[in-house]
Amino acid sequence: MTDATIRNITLFADLPSRAMHDIQDLCQWRRFVAGDVVFDRENYTLDVYFVVAGSVRILNIAAGNRDVALADISAGNYFGELAAIDGLRRSARVIALEDTLLASLKGPDFLELMQTYPVISLKVLERLTRIVRDLDRRVTLISGQNENQRIWSQLMHLAEPNPPGEEWIIRDLPNHKEIAAWSGTTREQVAQAIGELARDHIVRRRGMSLIIGDRPRLQKMVGRIIE
Repeated sequence: MTDATIRNITLFADLPSRAMHDIQDLCQWRRFVAGDVVFDRENYTLDVYFVVAGSVRILNIAAGNRDVALADISAGNYFGELAAIDGLRRSARVIALEDTLLASLKGPDFLELMQTYPVISLKVLERLTRIVRDLDRRVTLISGQNENQRIWSQLMHLAEPNPPGEEWIIRDLPNHKEIAAWSGTTREQVAQAIGELARDHIVRRRGMSLIIGDRPRLQKMVGRIIE
């Protein structure tokens, strides 16, 4: 991995070059292909991972053994710090979404890094704060909506304006399994929910895209305005 570097990891952006070099010397490197499990729930490892290239998805398990997507982590970001901080077992599963190169630090090395460089500690705290806020938002969303509404909310989140008209478009509609993971439902429920919208002439397919032709009506069905 002589050509690999952690210089593009945002957590380290404010560190001096010498510190970056020392951290890189401590890192272990590993490549993953799409679908590979980086670590699973209840694992006891404490390593913190840095996404040098590619991307990973953090998943948890809901009732019925369904995968629920918590976050996608792209190149330049990191994950796995919770176990390093509290020393407990992993609370989620992480899989590679594509060919991915990860660097990792042992948990104790990461904690020492936080103690040595306060700027690192502040960035970690900021990230944990964003995680808590996002989870609060998602819990509120899930508690106030049924399965169809959660699916429709996810569709609205994925959509973007399609000028010059008033339509909205999801240019490359994810497969039903992926939408189910983000909405905490099943593939069958996703197919049923999208089918209901199509029968009501709210959405229609165009190749790999999904056109939302009546967004105001879909907003009312969701039960709240989606920003």
